[in-house]
Amino acid sequence: SAVMPVFDRVLARVGASDSQVRGLSTFMSEMLDTSRILREAGRRSLTIIDELGRGTSTHDGFGIAWAVAQRLARPGAGLTLFATHFHELTALEESQLPRGVVANAHVSAHVSSDSGMTMLYQVHPGACDRSFGVHVAAVTAFPEEVVAHATALAEAWETERRPAALPPPPPRGGGEETAPP
Repeated sequence: SAVMPVFDRVLARVGASDSQVRGLSTFMSEMLDTSRILREAGRRSLTIIDELGRGTSTHDGFGIAWAVAQRLARPGAGLTLFATHFHELTALEESQLPRGVVANAHVSAHVSSDSGMTMLYQVHPGACDRSFGVHVAAVTAFPEEVVAHATALAEAWETERRPAALPPPPPRGGGEETAPP
């Protein structure tokens, strides 16, 4: 349970949307929504942002997500729930912001070799200690060699930030390549 104050507005940027007819990509829609949120969020606002910065390069996306989260965490900006895939963003909790302004939380999951992955839908304090993207790829029946290669690439990036040489892809199995129909 939670005790919540009365909010004068709820601002949200959740989910993918676009309007190709109007010439708006999903990323442009995300940026327009976020711009509106930054202009309208006040001390009595509830702001919900999910996965900001996915539609551009990793570095640009991270920079945008950090700057927006930091702006929304300033005193007098209201309450913000900010879900992200950028693990580095959890450092905001220990940044130059006043202590207690940012609190990390994560949703737990159980991973096993026999049953795959089960989301437990339990919120726990603290940052998540790992990513589950490759596990989701395996559970959704990606070819084993793609999962293995993705694991090797992810491990190389985790240990070296930007490795000089990425692991080569595995040889394609299953016979001769065929052209699409």
